[in-house]
Amino acid sequence: MEKEALGHVVAEPCPRLPHPRHRHASRPHRLVAAALVVLATICYFVPRPNWYWDLYYRLSDKPRCIGISVDNIWDSITPSTNLEWHDCYRNIPGSGDLSFKCARLTVPLDYSKDVNDLGGSDNKVHLALVLRPARNGSSASSKPPMLINPGGPGGSGTAVTLYMGSAIQAVFGDDQPVLGFDPRGIGYTTPLADCWAMPPPSSCTGDHSECPDDAGKGMQHRMEWMKQNGAYGFINTSDISLKYLDAGHRGVNKLCTARDGRHGGKSILRHASTAHVARDMLSIVDAWDRWVDGDSIKQREESEKSKLTYWGFSYGTYLGIKFASMFPDRVGRLMLDGVVDADYYESPVWAESLLDTDKILYVFFESCADAGSKCALYREGDTPESVSERYHAVIDRLQYGAPVSFTHPDYFYPVVLTSELFRVMIFSFLYSPMQAFSGMAFMLDDLYEERYERFGLMFGDLAQMCLVDPGSLVMLLNDAQRAIMCSDKSAPVNQSPAEIKSSWETMATKSQFADVWMSIMMQCNGWDLFEKDPLALSNAQGGAEDKIPKMNTSFPILFLSNTLDPVTPLKAAVKMALRFEGAGLLEQKSAGHCTNAAASRCTAKVLRGYINHGKVPPPPKFPKGSDGGDDDEYLLKGEWTICEADEGPFGALDEDDVAAMEEDDRRLLEALLTIQGVLKDVPKWEIQKRSVI
Repeated sequence: MEKEALGHVVAEPCPRLPHPRHRHASRPHRLVAAALVVLATICYFVPRPNWYWDLYYRLSDKPRCIGISVDNIWDSITPSTNLEWHDCYRNIPGSGDLSFKCARLTVPLDYSKDVNDLGGSDNKVHLALVLRPARNGSSASSKPPMLINPGGPGGSGTAVTLYMGSAIQAVFGDDQPVLGFDPRGIGYTTPLADCWAMPPPSSCTGDHSECPDDAGKGMQHRMEWMKQNGAYGFINTSDISLKYLDAGHRGVNKLCTARDGRHGGKSILRHASTAHVARDMLSIVDAWDRWVDGDSIKQREESEKSKLTYWGFSYGTYLGIKFASMFPDRVGRLMLDGVVDADYYESPVWAESLLDTDKILYVFFESCADAGSKCALYREGDTPESVSERYHAVIDRLQYGAPVSFTHPDYFYPVVLTSELFRVMIFSFLYSPMQAFSGMAFMLDDLYEERYERFGLMFGDLAQMCLVDPGSLVMLLNDAQRAIMCSDKSAPVNQSPAEIKSSWETMATKSQFADVWMSIMMQCNGWDLFEKDPLALSNAQGGAEDKIPKMNTSFPILFLSNTLDPVTPLKAAVKMALRFEGAGLLEQKSAGHCTNAAASRCTAKVLRGYINHGKVPPPPKFPKGSDGGDDDEYLLKGEWTICEADEGPFGALDEDDVAAMEEDDRRLLEALLTIQGVLKDVPKWEIQKRSVI
């Protein structure tokens, strides 16, 4: 069913920053581009790329560029248990002549209840959906839609569909519908996961629809807490940091419990686990079937029901694994890229995620030395070790030297640069080496040469945040990641400070960024909105993966990983692939988070063959007699499909080579770069929020 058009977009898009890979960009622009990547990671993702600049123009006295008009688009759509599509978001830059379609699909808050007998709004979730239709227009496509999850948890599927839906169709064919959804608690899906909203005054005696909580006042308190909590740094910043950071997270979790209590135990905070989201995806697939069937009275047999086609990145791989484990007979085509190790993710501290992080930092040292003058941190005759020494000199100066401060050039307040801030920034750069290493080099060179004032752009005027609509800020800063990740734990987490410190010390033997990662991991301490997961995925017994009974799915899953990934190592992809019968594995010879971190036509063609022709790369194969014992190092000694990347850091994508490509290859590469450019703005995990907005 289709409705009238909603909203519009003026053709003039917001300006994009110069691409860090363009060697002719000036130093300030490189630094700005670097800061953008970091700010998107440190703060949070708003459902549109370049959100920082949209916010910057909104706050400044500069003429604001024209972007997407979202006023009343979602409020104007009446939620329904069936798909009722509305034309929306016209003239998105790069989307061609197709308009998008929006819908709000009503699903149960609690799937133990019947969706047709839910009563009031407190029992419902309204999923925001954006469809990039197939080229045959508004009619139902013969292909099921490809659902997208960009990771997080907390990333907006509607946003990435708007900005890379056409690029996805360039990879898989314009007959492939692309459907992005905001998972429960996130983006334009309602209700939003927000622990901080103030309760209504006692004089208001109606239900929550008549007496809503005040998100605006709650946002003010949230930002005050962020400033206070951020002052403690990391758990190893001082002797008191750990106990106060732990107390702060426990305090927020108590706040979440209190809000759930005000809703009678029926808040989204209690019902945000990945198992719920997997069930939502099944609801979307079933609703699509009903829309395709139209007025047909005949009910589909179980064997006739559509199966899920899905592309999940980072946390989105855990969502895909969860779906396949819960509904193995509804698996169609699942591409899981940047694979989460379910065992460790569900444990109190996801410690094994940093296995390869420091190796990517060394890739920076190597590629900078090889790039020569293209790398701002390079000096004549440098080796990778020389670049490494200069890097560590900068970090040591910030950590152990005299504090660095300057007066903000625009807002005239003192700014103090800390080693914690810049180590967070370096960590975030490791997600996107192709796009971020050039900016990272400029930033490090400015620090090395003590040009500190250049960093003023990274620090805004928090007083002006009061000018921003509170609803927009709640979209930017909410509790979706906390609610999802903490609800996914196999048991409630209640570690003592000594246990947290021990976990950090173990992690620190693997990576120098263990303290950064612990800022995320410790937020589940004291979370008690815990319900029994219908299917925990952990291999509680341990043992070699090739000895665990494999799970059969209706079609084999395709797992993908870079050789080096900062938070989801290749070993995790091998391990998870071995959990599913016939699952294929592709390794891309590149560094960064998810294979989209580096464009590869080889990888894209494997994906295209998998979706369009059902061609599955072979499962991992190991030498005869390999059982691993208690050591999982054997996981990296197998054989599987390998693809080379078409680009490297510091402008290694040769323009002459691109010009010489066949037309199909050139279009494919352009589509991959578009997907890469969108997904780089999505923080794959929310790195500890700090006072940098």
